[in-house]
Amino acid sequence: MIDAKEGRDVEGAYLHADMEDFVIFKLVGEAVDIMCQVNPKYKKFVVVEHGKKVLYLQLLKALYGCVQSALLWYELFTGTLVDMGFKLNPYDPCVANSQVKGKQCTVAWYVDNNKISHVDATVVTDVFEKIEAKFGKMTVTRGKHHVFLGMDITFNNNGTVKEAIADSGMDASRVAATPAKRDLFAINEKFEHLEKKKGELFHSVVAKLLYVSKRARTDLQLAVAFLCTRVSRNTEHNWDKLVRLLQYLNGTLDLALILGADSLNAGAFG
Repeated sequence: MIDAKEGRDVEGAYLHADMEDFVIFKLVGEAVDIMCQVNPKYKKFVVVEHGKKVLYLQLLKALYGCVQSALLWYELFTGTLVDMGFKLNPYDPCVANSQVKGKQCTVAWYVDNNKISHVDATVVTDVFEKIEAKFGKMTVTRGKHHVFLGMDITFNNNGTVKEAIADSGMDASRVAATPAKRDLFAINEKFEHLEKKKGELFHSVVAKLLYVSKRARTDLQLAVAFLCTRVSRNTEHNWDKLVRLLQYLNGTLDLALILGADSLNAGAFG
């Protein structure tokens, strides 16, 4: 919202951290052949255990799944930003700000997904180049449209932020005017439970809608909250309620969460 209000130039980035501790990574079977194709020098280290090829490697970079990876990256990245003159936001330790050319420059990140913004595009470029100089080449997007943490965000010219909602993937060709009918909270135990595959689909779609309702579609929260209580007791009655919710989404795909502000003064957020 702040980026949109001030008309900031925005850039996103993807980074990796170095692994500090001695960590061994074990590859087995086909993964060994793939690694040796990438770098033939590993062939001489391949051994056979229980009839399968095995390759032991030392991790030099933080790898997803390692307990310490996120902390290592956080300490490295925040240290870099502090050295560049940024100060961590006391209310959110994954946001850092710096005054550059009389305006605020903001870096926000989640693990290694990053967003940099400033009203002057040259400042964004300068910050980006300094980060890239330390961490190497990054995947970057610039401009008014970004996908950040699963959010499809468009910065409009009128100072608002629009988050588009994608279809859930289930067939709901009809259109409903509301997310639920009057019987949303009605529980009828006479209905049979869904067969396993259908029940898993019910659980999966409800979980996806829970994410969507929190991110951008607050109008879904009541219906989704109830359906979340039925994922372990997913009857045909509850299935019909989910279909109704999807039919409502089918008719409101262009309905977006719009964030805006008349002022960025502290009092405006009170």
